[in-house]
Amino acid sequence: MSMPSPLTAVIFTVALLAAALPSAADAADLAPCRLKGIEREVRCGRIEVPEDPDRADGRKIAIHFAVVPALAKNKSPDPLFVLAGGPGQAATRVAPLMQPVLSRLNARRDIVYVDQRGTGDSNRLDCERGKKLLSLSESADPMRAVDQLAACAKQVGERADLRQYATWIAMRDLDAVRAVLGADRINLWGGSYGTRAALEYLRQYPQRVRSVVLDGVAPATMVLPASFGVDSDVALQRMIDACAADTACRTHYPQLDGDIKRLLFVAERGTRVPVTHPLTGEGETLPLDRSVLASLLRAPLYAPQLAAVLPFALAQAGRGNYDPLFALTSALTARMGENFAELMHFAVVCAEDMPRVDAAARAQTAATRFGTGFLDLYERACQQVPVRPVPPAFYEAPRADVPVLILSGGADPATPPRHGEVVARSLPRALHLVAPHLGHGVTQYGCAPELIGRFVRQADAPGRAVFAGIEDGKDAGCLERLPAPVVFRPPAFITP
Repeated sequence: MSMPSPLTAVIFTVALLAAALPSAADAADLAPCRLKGIEREVRCGRIEVPEDPDRADGRKIAIHFAVVPALAKNKSPDPLFVLAGGPGQAATRVAPLMQPVLSRLNARRDIVYVDQRGTGDSNRLDCERGKKLLSLSESADPMRAVDQLAACAKQVGERADLRQYATWIAMRDLDAVRAVLGADRINLWGGSYGTRAALEYLRQYPQRVRSVVLDGVAPATMVLPASFGVDSDVALQRMIDACAADTACRTHYPQLDGDIKRLLFVAERGTRVPVTHPLTGEGETLPLDRSVLASLLRAPLYAPQLAAVLPFALAQAGRGNYDPLFALTSALTARMGENFAELMHFAVVCAEDMPRVDAAARAQTAATRFGTGFLDLYERACQQVPVRPVPPAFYEAPRADVPVLILSGGADPATPPRHGEVVARSLPRALHLVAPHLGHGVTQYGCAPELIGRFVRQADAPGRAVFAGIEDGKDAGCLERLPAPVVFRPPAFITP
């Protein structure tokens, strides 16, 4: 799941018809518009829905969505809806990243991006932070961020009821958009938290779903953020073991496990360390505690390209140079800040996950190298966010006989394959594919776009035939053959 803000960084189809059919963009009263990063004109719309599902006569909020119309005249009647991650990301903001991946499907299907309530232009739950560039001490201070969250919650509370932004409510909005667009059935693509949303939509509206693609499964039973420490620790150990098994990595970084242990010792003492701000070049010192270190270790593991540099950064930190370690985390988190509604993130997690954190979950995460830092921060933050009870059925796996393609990255520190396996076992027709060397997000890599396109196009096939050519054809195993990035080796003039 995405962790871009200062606080979260520290914690961090129906068959084709012969006759031309109206597209989703034609079936509703939509206006021409532009999405940043997409060259061609798209169609945008808004619908009003009750903020509180139990008060139809209460305050209304607008749900914003965009439709990228299919290019062909003979269009398929079932659009594909994209559900963004986070929680806190806006679907319309990830459209530039998704459109190249979905371009073949977009030839005959509309692609629909709905800003989930609380994100983007759908009554975004966030506060202006100003344009000031924070020092590393400020951006890495979780307590400062928690205090800001409290002020933000009070401010936003004047225009929004934070209790009404949980996933089970938001999926009612999604179905309202489907109805407005005139689509009898839809296809779903969900990434990270978006998989939780897709599963909930499938649970509530199984008759409206034609196919589902889940990339990086985060089910409702996952219990965030207790799983952060457990799954991140497994990913970290996987990196250590992979380095030990690789001659070049082992030669350059023979003390990788020891470097991490030394960092943990420094963090236990809360030692102040010198760091150069990666954007300003200004030097400063800041306390390196377990919470800060947990974020520094976890964030690069999201992307294999960054994880390939992590051994170097850890070796440098072990020698007193912390700049590479902080720069790696900044590289991942800085680009996501504009597309992240921090308060919506906590409105979801505080309602759906934190009530399920028990003593066993706390003990399990406490036993990892990441400790309970993430959990402690969420507990503190959730004291500022009002919630309403989540219906017990929300935590029940959907049983619909709908084809589901599940993708997992074997090196993912956030939504590793173990979560995908649980969901796959609960669904009557599911195929789980693992890319062993990928991290958080599989869709955009290698053969994944072709596999997704094939799956959606043949989703009306009966039984396991829907997976023909994916699990038993020439493309079977193509994700497994994607290589791991080569571990970064410094130039000769830099001591590793």
